[in-house]
Amino acid sequence: MNNERSEYFFFWFIENYSYCWHKNGEKLVSPNFTIDDLDGTIWELQLYPRGIHDEYEGHISLFLHRSIEDDGPEIVSVKYELTFLSADGSVICSGETEYEFKSGKGYGYRKFLKMDEILLQKKSDYLPDDILAVRCKIWKGEGKVQNIGQSSARSRIRVEKNSFLLRVDNFSTLQSNAKQTTKIPSHLKNGRFITCNLYLTEEKMIMIEMVLADTNQIFCKCELSLLDQSGNVIECGGTDSRYDAARKSIHTLPLSLSREAVLNRRSEYLPDDKLSLVCECTFSCGIEFQVTEETLNEMPLALIKQKSNFIPRNIIYKAAEKLFTYPNGLDDIKNLYMNQCLTDVEVRTETKSFPAHKTVLCARSPVFKAMMTNDMKEKKTDCIHVDDLENDIVQQLLLFLYSDSIENLQWKSATQLYYAADKYQIGKLKEVCSSFLVENLTPTNVVELLLLADTHSDKNLKKSVEDFILEHEEKIFVSNEWEMLMETNPLLVMRTMQLKYKRKSEVNYLQPWRKKGKLL
Repeated sequence: MNNERSEYFFFWFIENYSYCWHKNGEKLVSPNFTIDDLDGTIWELQLYPRGIHDEYEGHISLFLHRSIEDDGPEIVSVKYELTFLSADGSVICSGETEYEFKSGKGYGYRKFLKMDEILLQKKSDYLPDDILAVRCKIWKGEGKVQNIGQSSARSRIRVEKNSFLLRVDNFSTLQSNAKQTTKIPSHLKNGRFITCNLYLTEEKMIMIEMVLADTNQIFCKCELSLLDQSGNVIECGGTDSRYDAARKSIHTLPLSLSREAVLNRRSEYLPDDKLSLVCECTFSCGIEFQVTEETLNEMPLALIKQKSNFIPRNIIYKAAEKLFTYPNGLDDIKNLYMNQCLTDVEVRTETKSFPAHKTVLCARSPVFKAMMTNDMKEKKTDCIHVDDLENDIVQQLLLFLYSDSIENLQWKSATQLYYAADKYQIGKLKEVCSSFLVENLTPTNVVELLLLADTHSDKNLKKSVEDFILEHEEKIFVSNEWEMLMETNPLLVMRTMQLKYKRKSEVNYLQPWRKKGKLL
């Protein structure tokens, strides 16, 4: 036996990992697995998303644990390795050790990895599609591998989303600490609802308070937007507590707009003295399911290599080639639109009507969803009016919603589609248009894009435009377009010019420190 080695692999996939609701000291436990070559002992992995004790808060703790229920020997000595895997199966964090396990005992790593590294810094590596892949390798012996055992399990955290339109009548007469209460039902499970309170603080800040009927739900994420008289959506607040070292359930959050700011734009924000807010809430609701998907017991290495995990790369490639001959899901959905099959809603401009599907519009746009699921005229008439958009822009917008792609994008259409994407909160389309516009910037059209970014309060887009302006200032500041901007929007011109000298001042301030080799 000294020349033989048996290995056992356990893979654990945790879906929706960023929504782990656990406080410090609370654990997520895998389905158990049995290793026949270790006298039938039963094992599990225990993962603490926010650390096992207070002193390890902000770290992920990971342990291999032997079940108290197995009938194996009192002590089992094993070598084991705990690993986080990337999307391509490569090791990105690992720890290896040897220990003698008694029944009911576990050993591992209290500081396996920092939360920030997995959730923020390297999220694309650790959490493709928000799935954490954990591998445990257990072995005995030191010689050539003869036998391999393998099993895989999956746990899914239940995530519920609820988007709704909150209306507050007679907003201008609302007094401090007087709550306007609305109950929002959840259609995902019977009996659950949200009590939403809006009130003003003594400082006249607008506050939203959420009270959940189900105490098992953890309120993780919320995005707030104001819906103005023209149907434009203005982001006005939100929070996301998933990445906090100490678990927080959101209950109260402020709007970025004060009461005074809303009243100053009464004609836009308060038609009929009514404030309309779009609220998008996301909850973590515990484990949805856990299942062991596959088990391979004590199989010879030669036979294991014939399994799907060891298919030669050229065979996999041929199978992939065949798959490309079939349409994907988006192609099928696009065909539904192109053939106008089973349409149940109209998107109407001033001169043309476009048949569409409610489910697609609601899935791609929270604003469309609010229109079609709340007591609004669009729901009653099965018609969405978009009089501020041209026919060809609506056509391109709908094709993007159905196909997730866009063709023949030009400067004019990109600016108009950007406007539509921002209005209806279609984030991916907004990014596509932003990227196209920045890549096609010239000294002639840069003023137009600066105005667009400023109007929509798009900080990232505005910064890219400002960088371009300062890089080409000699051409831009003497252009006719810039002179017109000085007449129509002098404040924006002043802020841009101020930015130029502010950056120059920062460079001059840092220069002495750089010469001395110090970091400020």
